[in-house]
Amino acid sequence: MVLAISVLIGLLYVPLLHWLGWRTLHTQQLFNGALLVMFALAICVRDAVDELRLAPQFGNEGIGLVALAFGCLWGAMRWQSGVLPLSVLSACLAFAGIISFFFGKVGVRKFLPALNAFFVFGVLVGLVPELDWPLRAMAGRYAGSFLAALGVPVKLALVNGQPAKLILSVNDQVFVVATECNGFGLLTSSLIVATTLAFDYRMPWLQKLALWAIAIPIAIGCNFLRIVSICLVAPRTTLPYGFVHETLGLIFYFVGLGLIWKIAGRYKPNKSPRRAT
Repeated sequence: MVLAISVLIGLLYVPLLHWLGWRTLHTQQLFNGALLVMFALAICVRDAVDELRLAPQFGNEGIGLVALAFGCLWGAMRWQSGVLPLSVLSACLAFAGIISFFFGKVGVRKFLPALNAFFVFGVLVGLVPELDWPLRAMAGRYAGSFLAALGVPVKLALVNGQPAKLILSVNDQVFVVATECNGFGLLTSSLIVATTLAFDYRMPWLQKLALWAIAIPIAIGCNFLRIVSICLVAPRTTLPYGFVHETLGLIFYFVGLGLIWKIAGRYKPNKSPRRAT
């Protein structure tokens, strides 16, 4: 009975999961974020298999979580502008309720990193169109200012057309700050990593907020430094531009995530050593 009810609850969110998957496959910047959510989920499943005991039952906590999930769905139908965050929150609460049915309260706590990472990812998926140009403009402006501070001749211009283009001219070499350069992929991944670690390390809420606040400027900074490095390195090498672009992108991507991991690691709880038997 617990399995049947859980499956029926899960089926309610198939359209949402299908839409998120479709948007991810058609938006390059979201792909790495989706992989990070799947990785967080895999870690939670591994820990659950190793540490939790399966005990299916309809507990009060699970029923309460599912009731809250249905309340969020009702709110999503009533509040059009909040339909995506409320739908994603509803899915997270419903999945938490299902986990509670099988593993109890301890199981929900184990899966909090993955559930919250999924919530962050789902909300950010809806912000891709709105944040494209603001992030592009920010990246181009900061990169141009940094290059100018280094004494490099640089001009930033918006070229009208269908679609419009943001052009960064460096030493008469023209670079297009395209959608792929807006840094949304790194921003998404940074917030997902920060969220996963914050809940995995069980940080207090003030520290969680601080880590999220730090993750945003780290992502923005690494992205515009990536653009600066491409503008400086590409004209000075015979390597293919695509190779230079992707290599430097990967370097700054992992630098950004590594910084967040390092900062979060300061709050990682120390595991008590196991006693010898």
